[in-house]
Formats: sequence, structure tokens, C-alpha cells
Amino acid sequence: MNIRIILVSLVLTLVACTQPAVSTVVAPVDVTAAKPQQILTETACSTVGGDWRPVCMMGKPACVVTFKDAGKSCADSSECSGRCVTKGGEKPGAETRGICTTNSDPCGCFQLVTKGKADYTLCAD
Repeated sequence: MNIRIILVSLVLTLVACTQPAVSTVVAPVDVTAAKPQQILTETACSTVGGDWRPVCMMGKPACVVTFKDAGKSCADSSECSGRCVTKGGEKPGAETRGICTTNSDPCGCFQLVTKGKADYTLCAD
């Protein structure tokens, strides 16, 4: 009986020491899309006329570029240098027009307009 207890204990110890199964990691959704391209250095930022400054709650330095089409009426982000957002809290799914964002600062809360319809409000930090 003691040998069985020892063997069971040994097996359980070995099982506890094995590597866990590899899980699939799902990348987070990038709400800022790929436009404009991310500028990673202060020097590169100054060459495009951007402002290298801390952004979001963590204050991580990033290049914030002001868009020439800021405030333009839009029905989709494809019509803007940045994002097309609602002027104020629209009901998700409601037909609406938005405005092109002022700059590339990725943080804050906003409600995208996609194909002429309001999406849900998103907050990014």
C-alpha cells in the first residue's frame, strides 16, 4: 500500500512539473488602424512636422501629427487622414455623418463612423 501511495505521489509531482499547453495568443484589435504610419523617433517626428510628446495615461512619448483634413465632414475613416468620428453620442447603427479627427493622438474616447453609420463608443489608452 505504501508503494502505491509513493508511486501516485511521484506521478502527481511529475505531472505538476510539466510545461503547460501552448495557448493561441490573439492580438488586440488596433482601433487606430494603420494610418498614419507609426513614427518611432523624435527625429523622424520632426521631419514630418509632428509634435513628439507624452500621450495617454502612461505618458509614453509618441509622434502626434496634425491632419490637414481635420474637421472635414465624412461618412467613413477611408475619407480621412485619421479617423472619422461622430460629433456627439449617436445611437450605434444610426445613419450619421462624422468629422475627420484633428490629429493622430491615439488616446481618449471616440465613436467611429463606418460606412455612414455610428459605431459603439471606444476608449483607448
